[in-house]
Amino acid sequence: MSHAIIIPKLGLTMEEATLVRWHIPAGQQVAKGATLYSIETDKISFDVEAEADGYVDQIVPEGDVVPVGALVGYLLERPDEASPCVSSVAEAAKVVVDNVPVPAASAAPPPMQATLGGNMGEGARRYISPLARRIAASNGIDTGALTGSGPNGVILKRDVERAMAARNAAGGPIGGDAPSSSVSRRPMTAMRRAISQRMQQSLNTTAQMTGFGKVDMTEMVQWRSELLEVMPTDAPRITYTDIVTKACAGVLREMPELNSYIDGDQIVTWNDINVGIAVAIDGGLLVPVIRNADRLSLLEIAAQRVALIDRARTGQITPADLEGGTFTISNFGSYGGDFETPILNTPQSALLGIGGITDEPAVRDKAIVIRAMMMLSLTYDHRLIDGAVAGRFRARLRALLEHPSVMLALLG
Repeated sequence: MSHAIIIPKLGLTMEEATLVRWHIPAGQQVAKGATLYSIETDKISFDVEAEADGYVDQIVPEGDVVPVGALVGYLLERPDEASPCVSSVAEAAKVVVDNVPVPAASAAPPPMQATLGGNMGEGARRYISPLARRIAASNGIDTGALTGSGPNGVILKRDVERAMAARNAAGGPIGGDAPSSSVSRRPMTAMRRAISQRMQQSLNTTAQMTGFGKVDMTEMVQWRSELLEVMPTDAPRITYTDIVTKACAGVLREMPELNSYIDGDQIVTWNDINVGIAVAIDGGLLVPVIRNADRLSLLEIAAQRVALIDRARTGQITPADLEGGTFTISNFGSYGGDFETPILNTPQSALLGIGGITDEPAVRDKAIVIRAMMMLSLTYDHRLIDGAVAGRFRARLRALLEHPSVMLALLG
């Protein structure tokens, strides 16, 4: 009996994934527990293991965007076993069928092998993968003139690219008035597409304002330097991100307005304070979450940050690591930035950006002295948070960061 290969749901918000790679070629045997294929969601890459022994029958090709729960193939008992009928592909219509209803279960179409690469015929429904459809639309390719090379005549990415190459060879422009030699195109990764959509949605659905302020970190720099000198060698290294996370968590406990969001005509306040830390990775950005940050010591925050960033940058991050954030910190000072206007990580209503620490002239007791200064950028949803509230948040945060002993006495 064949075993269906289904796209797993890896998180509460996961809706689709890109099937990046089949690790076992079609027709070859795979053992239960071996890596079968890899997917990429809007947040992570994930290797999916075979749930049974069998011979691989691939339905969905590499590169296609598929919804959660979609059928992408089968594990067959024997290498000569006939593939399930093409209605199984139709069951995966959410994956590879463009505006085509799923055929009734009572329909009995011929086996898939009988229609692979076949002519769809006059008036037949046209099948096209979402990725192929997106590439065709952005490059002005008429899919009605294409012949699909996928199962049951599905038009795949390679079919669109073949048409683009043919048009290029004929000297025509690709996707508009730009000469083919002056541009190059590549499809967005699932992560980049999700970032693009979320950033645009954030700006479209909230009234964002950014306030700036400077913090004198001179005492904190000295305090941290002394701390690092006495820390055990096997302890996680305390960073300024850890210190700001600790201070923010304390202020959020005092000012829950910034740990809230708007839902319709209601204001919802989270009971927990879960601080997300923006982490740049190859090809995008992840925001792993330090949970209950207000209840953690500085050392515990540092340990969690180290573990989360390591998992993020080695591709081992899990959906659970990325969910549940109530406030976000973005340290653009780590890549040379002084100040920016961060975009909210909705549904959160506030995000703190921290710049690099630089020596600057400052006036103290009517004298010009050199102090270690750091810029803060607080972006907030003005529908919920007034400018005065945001100003008090920055002032309170500044007070804690400028007086390390006070911060430790109050927050532990």
